[in-house]
Amino acid sequence: MNKLSLLILIIFLTSCQNNILKNIAKTDIDIITEIHAANAKDYLEDLVIKLYKLNPVYIKKNENYNSVSQVIIDIFKEVDTNKVDKTGKKNIELILKGFDKEFNGDRVYYMCKGLYGMINASYNYKNKFYLTDPKIDAQKLMNTAINIETLVWRLSNTKDNDNTLMIKTNNINKNKINLSFERLFGKLINNQENMARIISSQQGRMIQKAAKGLVSKVLFLPIGI
Repeated sequence: MNKLSLLILIIFLTSCQNNILKNIAKTDIDIITEIHAANAKDYLEDLVIKLYKLNPVYIKKNENYNSVSQVIIDIFKEVDTNKVDKTGKKNIELILKGFDKEFNGDRVYYMCKGLYGMINASYNYKNKFYLTDPKIDAQKLMNTAINIETLVWRLSNTKDNDNTLMIKTNNINKNKINLSFERLFGKLINNQENMARIISSQQGRMIQKAAKGLVSKVLFLPIGI
């Protein structure tokens, strides 16, 4: 066996060994968490595309990006956890900017960027999980689900100065009600709630879901790390 072949074999075996070690270092809860984190990202990406399709005016108001695909790349890009706002307030500010009557820019972009920031924070800004990682906080996952419900309420009730909804979601077309947004938000909420219950059950801890009322409909809960 020549030196080149030997080198290739060593690299291959090392790669296989690393993959085996990674798989060994994963628990069932790590695998389930990865699935839920990926689901949340997929649901939100679908949501971004649908929101721009129904509200095309906003992509034209984006000062940095000319297409929805560019916006998606920015929203879902990896973040440096050393630089993120660990209080979670920044993501709330981004969402609220999307509902600010004085703001005349891309509401969809800021709302979705803040929403994914919250969801990402609930998974500690990770998409791969291992045995040695810090434990995911079940209450943060549940709080994210609550925040999504708050967001849905705001989308259905926040109007601009012309008394029209700032960001359109469910609509009526040819006497048929389009509830695709409602279903998509429902999947996102259930995804976070299910993950929260799985982790709380595994850790033997109780989680709380705030009672629905005026406060829970108006305020967002900070999701920090």
